[in-house]
Amino acid sequence: MFTLQQLVDAPPAEVVRAFTEPEPFAAWFLAEGFTTPSDRVAIDPRPGGLISAVFVGGDGTEVPFILHFGALDLPHHVELHFDEPAEDITVDLTELPDGRTQLDYRSVGLTDDQQSAIKPGVATMLNHLATYYAS
Repeated sequence: MFTLQQLVDAPPAEVVRAFTEPEPFAAWFLAEGFTTPSDRVAIDPRPGGLISAVFVGGDGTEVPFILHFGALDLPHHVELHFDEPAEDITVDLTELPDGRTQLDYRSVGLTDDQQSAIKPGVATMLNHLATYYAS
């Protein structure tokens, strides 16, 4: 298990769009050397619904991926599940008195080696998410 926190300069009702709408999702869900074009993202934000998207590399390499939604209490709680590697993600969005959001990200299910490889990329993604809402 690992946890990360990120402060975002927007209220939870805006920040949750990063998990429920293609354009904001594509702006932050990036991997090194890859983008996630918003026209290659489909999101069905309901329990059991999917996020289906494609990472596109600079050389044209495409890596499709799918996340499954678990429990949702929008705009404050989102659960996501990856099949490969098996990972359960919980995102809690707490509104702060100044109108910002504290995003608490929790990952469960990865091996220690998988966590070591994935955690830095997730931290970078969450920084991209904060930057998206700062602009």
